[in-house]
Amino acid sequence: MRSAAEAAPGFIHVPALRTLGSRFTLEGEEARYLARVVRAREREQVTASDGAGLVATLRIEQLKPALVLALESAREHPRPISARLLCGAPEGERGDWLVEKLGELGVTDFQPVESDRGRWPAGRDERWERLAVAALRQSRSAWRMAIHPATGLIDAMAAAREPVRWLADPEGEAASARSPGADSAAVAAIGPGSGFTEPERKALRGSGFEPVRLAASRLRTETAALAVAALWAASRSADGKSGAQA
Repeated sequence: MRSAAEAAPGFIHVPALRTLGSRFTLEGEEARYLARVVRAREREQVTASDGAGLVATLRIEQLKPALVLALESAREHPRPISARLLCGAPEGERGDWLVEKLGELGVTDFQPVESDRGRWPAGRDERWERLAVAALRQSRSAWRMAIHPATGLIDAMAAAREPVRWLADPEGEAASARSPGADSAAVAAIGPGSGFTEPERKALRGSGFEPVRLAASRLRTETAALAVAALWAASRSADGKSGAQA
């Protein structure tokens, strides 16, 4: 028997949630997650998100031979204000960890950037999608972080429409003085492990990216990206306007 403290509430990702009706059979990874990780029981409630704004309360009607869920209630959550990261490749294998943590912190769009001093490894798309789902479960969010295909810096800048633009720079103005606020869409550029080249930095500044200092010392790529995400998350959660929490 599980104690109340051991009975963690289940939160799952069901992309087809809008089309499954009031009673459906759950299969695949999310069914295994409920059975093996959450150790859910019949008649317990679980929460499901489609990753695109819909969050539902479900009740487990049956565990075996198939996991059957019944819809009890559903609620739409507005799209969160854009928090986009243009990120160069970190050193080694730190990209996987970075993707998951950015998802947990409410980054809406993760844009890997190919730069003169760093290129992202190929073949990580499926793993990153799984990590984005893990982040959605952990954060219990209505919206899953979008992961875009790696692209060049110029194209990434052209696709970014957010008015608040940061360039992570140890010589910039302190980030604490430049909070984007709860209602401001924001984008930040983080250099690869060896940093952006001066022509790349010049292009970013020419596109309105303002140098922002995140710490007293120079940070690794993944540390700088998380610092930006944490600052944005804190500034938005203070006013309760992030729109991401279920």
